[in-house]
Parts: sequence; structure tokens; C-alpha cells
Amino acid sequence: MPSSSTENQIMAHIFNKCQNYGFEILDDGIYNNNGVKLGQVGCTEGNWWVKRRCSGQQQYSNSVFDAVRSLSMVDTSLAEPVHKYLQSRPLEQLTTEELQQLFNHEVRSQLQELVTV
Repeated sequence: MPSSSTENQIMAHIFNKCQNYGFEILDDGIYNNNGVKLGQVGCTEGNWWVKRRCSGQQQYSNSVFDAVRSLSMVDTSLAEPVHKYLQSRPLEQLTTEELQQLFNHEVRSQLQELVTV
């Protein structure tokens, strides 16, 4: 079992690479700046892997850079942003995580409106 410092280092690597692409890391995966889930990246026993939203299958990668870069190539043209999907569901059916995602989107939208005024 990896130590928490190792897990923190892995998350830091993923976070840094995601920042280069403007991606956001949430509990259930990595999202682009439109709120569309791209997939997941991780490291198991020293092996980097990526799981793209479209395939759902875990594929090994040479590095964290390659894994995150492959997410930047995910076709999101037909994907619905997560907040639009969540807005269409009854609140009592949403998980705590989904409610947080919806809340975060609404806060960002309100802040963007304030900045542009």
C-alpha cells in the first residue's frame, strides 16, 4: 500500500500537468474548462495510466505528461457539460459530490458575471 506522501506526490504531478492544459481535478475525474469530464489519470505500482471518458478502459502510459496530454485529445464535441446534466436532475437524487460540482459551477458563473460588469 503506497504511503500518503507517495499519494500526495502522485496527485501533485497530476495537478501540475493538468494546470498546463487548464484542466480541473474533481473527486471523480479530470474536467476541461467547459465542465466536461475527460477521464482519470493515476499511478499504480509505479506505472502511470489513463482512463478516457469515451472508452472507460484503463490504458498504461509512459508518464504523467503523456497521460494528461492524451486527455487533451478527448473529443468532447458531443459531450454535455456536467453542470447542464446535473441541472436536469432532481436535487434529492444528486450525490454530495454532484451537488458540490453544481454549486462550484454556479459560483464560477456568478464571479465571471461580476468581473465582466
